[in-house]
Amino acid sequence: MISAIIYRSTTGSCEFLAREMSRKLAIPCYSTKNLKLPKGMEVIYVGWALAGKVVGLSKVMKDYDVKAVVQVGMSPVYPGAEENCSKANGLAGVKVFVKQGRFDINRLPLPFKLIMKAKCKEIAAKLEAKGNLNEAEQATLKMAKTGKGEPPCWDVEDVVDWEKANRNPLDVMKWYEPID
Repeated sequence: MISAIIYRSTTGSCEFLAREMSRKLAIPCYSTKNLKLPKGMEVIYVGWALAGKVVGLSKVMKDYDVKAVVQVGMSPVYPGAEENCSKANGLAGVKVFVKQGRFDINRLPLPFKLIMKAKCKEIAAKLEAKGNLNEAEQATLKMAKTGKGEPPCWDVEDVVDWEKANRNPLDVMKWYEPID
């Protein structure tokens, strides 16, 4: 049974999504900062994407039984994104979700800020050349050009539906003891 949602957030997207899932699933969420949960707990991990990797995931996987990973980045979600995340992070047997989050270059640590300044120019040029952008691509273009922006939506229903579908009803009812 999933007992917690753990997140690592820099610009606030991962925290926001983790709190939304927590609220909808009635499962507590915790930041990786000063995390002191019992080892081996079944968890969902929400972390931000950096060059295809989910930041902080390997450390969380050492201590917890990660059942699902939510990768959050500034890019729109594309077909095959979950499979690519799974391969890049060695997540065989772990459910993967990919979400578009907010971007704020000024909230990034200096090394990432410098990397993203160059990367944003590349992303903007690629999207401008494409033309006829969908809503998520338009949001990414705005983020790349201005250094700041929000995704078109903050939907976590697929994660909520997956967790509820995989929940063992007996785990939820462990508090119940029949009276003789």
